[in-house]
Amino acid sequence: MAGKRKNPGDEDVPGTKQTADNICPRCGGKGKLDGEVCPSCQGSGTVVAIVGDA
Repeated sequence: MAGKRKNPGDEDVPGTKQTADNICPRCGGKGKLDGEVCPSCQGSGTVVAIVGDA
């Protein structure tokens, strides 16, 4: 996973087995919160969620 960063709202590093992108619960997928970049998803609108039994 070299070069991949975990954003504050991510449950694991992007690309990790048994993870997938999910809509950021903090900004609802908009990427902005109160007119600023969402601190959880860093503006992407998505977070990495664990979807398997890891």
